[in-house]
Amino acid sequence: MHDAYPDYEYKRITDITVEDLHSMGARAVAVDLDNTTVLDSTLHPPGGVREWLQTIRQAGFPVIIISNTYPIRAWLLSKKFGRLPWISFAGKPNTSAFFKAAKMLQVEVEDIAMIGDRLFTDVMGANKAGAISVKVNPFKPEKLFAERFRRERKKEHEYLEKRRRERHGENHIFGRKTERNK
Repeated sequence: MHDAYPDYEYKRITDITVEDLHSMGARAVAVDLDNTTVLDSTLHPPGGVREWLQTIRQAGFPVIIISNTYPIRAWLLSKKFGRLPWISFAGKPNTSAFFKAAKMLQVEVEDIAMIGDRLFTDVMGANKAGAISVKVNPFKPEKLFAERFRRERKKEHEYLEKRRRERHGENHIFGRKTERNK
């Protein structure tokens, strides 16, 4: 299995500052939809997400949506977020969407900070592509296919705990660089 350990972790997408993105070496930002920028299986962003996207864009970071969702939903959310470019049916952790995003944004894939809530899709895909991987906690437990997602979240938790223990019992602090690229 490819590495699913994130370069960075934050509690919420809105906790990531412009300064954080600069310190990561990011020149562009890719965001997931469900449980990262909107509540799961909805068209509703939690408070602060639209403002966060606006702040990031005003700071000069191009932003793109990379999601495994269907095209009409990606398009609707793109409009809601200020007409962001988007890639739907991304097939994460497959890397093709990351390289397509880099081309669309006219940056190298290594310069993209991919922000998402899922280890084995968002983070693993970013790591495989060579992008900067940023994991955020999901807003709420998934309601659609709840049991499947509950099992996947449990696997993610076990994976992270195991990887943290392997790293000499490091105390994990949100918002700090993890040990993956040290």
